[in-house]
Amino acid sequence: MSIGSELTAARERADMSIEQLSAATRIRTGLLVAMEADDFSRCGGNFYARGHIRSIARVVKADPAPLLAAFDAEHAVEEEKARREERAAVKGPTLHPARPRWALVVGAILVSLMGWGMVRLFTLPSDIEANASKTATTAATVTTPTPKPTPTVRPTRTPSKKPPVLKTELTLTAKGDGTYLTVRDKKGKRLFQGHLSPGIAQSVTTTGDIRITVGIPANLIVTLNGQRQSTKLYRFTAHPDGTLTKYPPN
Repeated sequence: MSIGSELTAARERADMSIEQLSAATRIRTGLLVAMEADDFSRCGGNFYARGHIRSIARVVKADPAPLLAAFDAEHAVEEEKARREERAAVKGPTLHPARPRWALVVGAILVSLMGWGMVRLFTLPSDIEANASKTATTAATVTTPTPKPTPTVRPTRTPSKKPPVLKTELTLTAKGDGTYLTVRDKKGKRLFQGHLSPGIAQSVTTTGDIRITVGIPANLIVTLNGQRQSTKLYRFTAHPDGTLTKYPPN
């Protein structure tokens, strides 16, 4: 499981809501939802992110050591990659365009023109005779056209019918004070993440399931395949058949 999933499972084992955890740790609800969705960019840096993880683990009675070790292992690679890119950008090679030596180029062209003129001067009569003999030979040669092969007609293949692709059309509308959202497709690709203001709707259409993480379910209206759905879940999955299930399943 990811760090965010571990934090969510620990909070649910402690039987605490996002609002209760926010009051106990003094961490904003939007930031808690983002961390449970594996988005630590809003923490202000790795130092503060580690402090938030330690505070959450203390409140929900979880061991912070494995969580911090997983966080360091994941983000140390990203920092090392960024440092390598910065060093490569600073030490990049400087290319100097080569300047042509015009005197040598012009001299070589003049010598070539003079040599070509001398060759044409001494070989002109021979060229006329060669051209005359080529004309006579061409006139006497009769070319028999080669018959074109008959094209082979290949049988037309009837394309096999593919099963219909099931799509999921999801519209999320904020009410009340709005809420923080994270929307992912069936492969875990992030489709939307951020705070949804009151009265603003976010629509997503894709094939297969859609996973949603919501900070305040009471401030969210869910419309799935044209039908309005009601849910109190903080993490749930929208299916193409128009149903909602808890994510991850028990």
